[in-house]
Amino acid sequence: MAVNGISGSGITGTLDNGQNASQTAMLQGEARKFASLVREMQDKAALGLADSSPSHSGVSSSQIARNHRLNGDYTQGFYGAFASEADKAARPQGFAAGTRTKNGAVPVIDKTSELYAQSMEMENYMVKMMLSSMRSSIQHTSLAGTDNEYARKMYDDMMYDNMAESITKNASLGLADQIYIELSGQR
Repeated sequence: MAVNGISGSGITGTLDNGQNASQTAMLQGEARKFASLVREMQDKAALGLADSSPSHSGVSSSQIARNHRLNGDYTQGFYGAFASEADKAARPQGFAAGTRTKNGAVPVIDKTSELYAQSMEMENYMVKMMLSSMRSSIQHTSLAGTDNEYARKMYDDMMYDNMAESITKNASLGLADQIYIELSGQR
């Protein structure tokens, strides 16, 4: 339908008050951060530094706890999540289950290594991006006369972060396994 010669699809940018542009810019920024993290991990793997301590650009050393988290983080993280002997020679799961090495063997995953913990963090980041995209499609209705929008957003952020962490730990998607296999040079 056209109104005064302007089609409905041509005016959507003015009707949504720039929300789509804002969300697109935010997602592009997150994608750049993710690409930078991937490059950093690939550089470390190429130099054989995959198990050395990670660099935390923009964060002072006093802010980093011994468990690789920032002080005040409310999520548990993935460092030290696997500790049994069986975790040192695990088989790929999920998306990576059919992966083979150059000579046709099944790759071995050391789930106790720091590289695997970082791979889990990357999988978690990807799951967060997926949930964030899904979350943005939900319309929230605010109750008349309430000023709890900030608290609701903070609670939602924490809930979705914990949901992403739970999915990463329990769903066996295999993205972390695939990332580990690629960065460890087994493929």
